Amino acid sequence: MRLHASLALALCLTLSHAVLAAPTPQDRERARALMDAGDARFEAKQYAAALEQYRAADEIMGVPTTGIEVGRTLERLGKLLEAREVLRRVSEYPSRPDEPKPFSTARQRADRLLADIAPRIPRVTLDHSGLPQGVVPEVTWDGQHLDPAKLGGYLEANPGVHRAVGVATGFPDVVRDVKLAEGQALQVTLQFAPPAPVAAPTTGAAAAPVLAPGRAATSPGRPTLFWVGLGVAAAGVAAGSATGVYSLSLTQSAKKHCDGNSCSPEAQGDIDSAKTFANVANVAFVVGAAGLGVAAWQFFAHPGSEKDSAAKLQASFGPGSVAVSGTF
Repeated sequence: MRLHASLALALCLTLSHAVLAAPTPQDRERARALMDAGDARFEAKQYAAALEQYRAADEIMGVPTTGIEVGRTLERLGKLLEAREVLRRVSEYPSRPDEPKPFSTARQRADRLLADIAPRIPRVTLDHSGLPQGVVPEVTWDGQHLDPAKLGGYLEANPGVHRAVGVATGFPDVVRDVKLAEGQALQVTLQFAPPAPVAAPTTGAAAAPVLAPGRAATSPGRPTLFWVGLGVAAAGVAAGSATGVYSLSLTQSAKKHCDGNSCSPEAQGDIDSAKTFANVANVAFVVGAAGLGVAAWQFFAHPGSEKDSAAKLQASFGPGSVAVSGTF
């Protein structure tokens, strides 16, 4: 049966000053009140609140009867490592022949709790893989840095969720969340992945395409309408020039059969042909001018072209005919 904390506190006041510096009467009274409050919260299963009260009393008195309550409450909260540390202190508290009986009772309880807690503490073996020979990562467990020498060995932890993080230069960080149950032994391996390829540096603009040797970078090709207009302009100029020249030639031939404004019947054929080719020339020049206008419009609307140098136009003409061919 558990002794009430206030009885233990009263008994501890008989200790010699050589063993324990006696608290003031006010301190003793405050410790009693804290232990009573802790008892009430423990019985109500409000363990976190009870722990605060017990710890405050233990800081004042620092005796086995206060320490045992701190250790017992930590155990109920699942903080097995912290409970073990406090219970060891209680178990190792120096004994005296004239000490109060509750002190020895508290030691015995601490020993029993220590034996019960030991097999319940989870153990984790932390290791790593995926790194070159000789590269040792920096590993943290719940935010605390681990000694590299402990990698491959085991560490103890409280039941619950924990986080292991591995960091190695040139490799993506490795994060593992681990949930441990009481008494569990678990192997955790931090698997490092190969580093991601390094992207070529850019200056914010799109990367320039790789060109074949001897070929310069060019802009997208001009629209077909530009080349159609350019072709029509070339054909119009060529046709107009050819028919115009031919019309002049026929006019000169007709003049051989004329005296002033009077011409012989032989000249009439040349005169009619000259007029026809003159009209054709005028129409060709008008069409060529229209084509040139379309080409100029497309040129300024779509500057630069990879196809400019690749386009080829070829015009051929003869009396009364004109032909245009090309590649675009």
